[in-house]
Amino acid sequence: MYHRTTATALTVILLTACGSNTSTTPTAPGARSAKSVTVAISSDEGTLTPFTNQTGYPGNNLVKLLFDTLVIVRGDDVTPLLAKEIETSDNKTFTMPLRAGVTWHDGRPLTTDDVIFSVEFYRKNMEGDSAIDVRPIERVSASGDTVTMTLEAPDPEFPRRILADMAILPKHLWESVDKVSTAGVQKAVGSGPYKLTQYDNARGYTLTANPAYAMGKAKVESVKVVVIPEESTQFAALRTGEVHMSTRIVPPQQLPALEKQPNIGVVKGTEFASTLLAFNTTRPPFDRPEVRRALAKAIDTNDIVKTALLGQGTPGNPGFIHAQSPIKGDQLPTVFDAEAAKRELDALGAKPGPDGIRVLDGKPMSYELLVQSTSADRLRSAELIRDMLKSVGVAVKVASLDPDSLDAKVWPDYDVRKGRNYDMSMWGWSAPVMLSSGSIAQLLASDPEDGSLNIVGFKDPAVDETIATMTAAPTMEARTEAARKLQAQIVEHMPFLTLYYRNGAYAFRKDVYSGWTWQNGAAALNKFSLIDFQLG
Repeated sequence: MYHRTTATALTVILLTACGSNTSTTPTAPGARSAKSVTVAISSDEGTLTPFTNQTGYPGNNLVKLLFDTLVIVRGDDVTPLLAKEIETSDNKTFTMPLRAGVTWHDGRPLTTDDVIFSVEFYRKNMEGDSAIDVRPIERVSASGDTVTMTLEAPDPEFPRRILADMAILPKHLWESVDKVSTAGVQKAVGSGPYKLTQYDNARGYTLTANPAYAMGKAKVESVKVVVIPEESTQFAALRTGEVHMSTRIVPPQQLPALEKQPNIGVVKGTEFASTLLAFNTTRPPFDRPEVRRALAKAIDTNDIVKTALLGQGTPGNPGFIHAQSPIKGDQLPTVFDAEAAKRELDALGAKPGPDGIRVLDGKPMSYELLVQSTSADRLRSAELIRDMLKSVGVAVKVASLDPDSLDAKVWPDYDVRKGRNYDMSMWGWSAPVMLSSGSIAQLLASDPEDGSLNIVGFKDPAVDETIATMTAAPTMEARTEAARKLQAQIVEHMPFLTLYYRNGAYAFRKDVYSGWTWQNGAAALNKFSLIDFQLG
């Protein structure tokens, strides 16, 4: 929970975690510690520096096992980690004394110089899947063991949005780095509870517990991370015991059977990750909001959840924001209305041709829909969308691509300034995007510096104005009010249609290790699953 204080007196915000949305016990009895646990991921995550991971989840989760942040999110709250406490009187100036005795993996002490360096380094290097936007920090300074950050404007979300996400870097290793995208494993040296001791881009990683970790003790001595691209192969390996935890959500078809197996447990929670139908708003006819709205009305998100997810999910809010997000947006009604979609297409002059496919502006309404070949639920969802759009006279060809090839078309080099090459695409954002107004703003802001997640190329001055109001609002109440206006604008312009949020369900071998706990925004692969923290 964020704390807003008055400016009349200096109030110490000692952020502590109540854990209201964090499971502190496993879903089933089993081993509460282990010498070694093997975790399966779907693709290589690079050299595990804060600039080289390939995905928000599970890539950034793995990075955060190596690197610490000043604070950490636990449940709905934020609690100090590298910082002992946070003081503020106005949500603009934040003072943070650092914990004593914290060292880097190479044994050198972590100091305020590292924190100041990290802020300035991120300021100059805003790139990568998990780039940190520190531009709101106007000044950063230190006195003794205390760091002070002064923002350009009050920001009640600052601890969660930036401090909890900004991995602190060792100055002595990173000050010589010129190109962060090529940082090798020798730079994957943090202050976190695990050290990277082995990496092979085909086989995976070995993370070894850091015996000098100052904030707690590892419950698992070694975490082996193996790359298994195929979903079916991952869960087969889980059943045989070759893998002890899968970072994939359990497919709905397999969940009942897995839950009945004696040595397998499942940890569940609210999954803020979103699955979208993205429209390339820079390519005709998707550059016209009336076309996008008509197509969106042809898509029954409730049926997609029922059919593709077997009910194991929540239909998407057409205004994007999850009902349980800290932003507390409005839960807007579905836009699905197939008959209205037909009427609106008729009104656009898109009349059916001889083959039943509508013709708009002299061109058949026949488009390509990209989808990740490794995701069974997205493949099935794409097929359903194809059939739904066909029923209103729009032809869709589903193109299944491996994740890297799809990313190259939708978000080349994770840089929206490099454009995009698609008609429509299945897409997803990891859970942290849903946790702050600033992240949500990045989906839609027209300036690439502010809209670093705007993979649809959307531009609208009125939306930019709402975003500016939302991100500058000094209180959470004011930000929520602006976010609700932004939701209505999303429905009006429909740059993307939010299809669903899958139910979080992650399977593990409880006979090997059963300490996996749920954290909103991080699922089960998080520090609290693996570390017995002593943060007093």
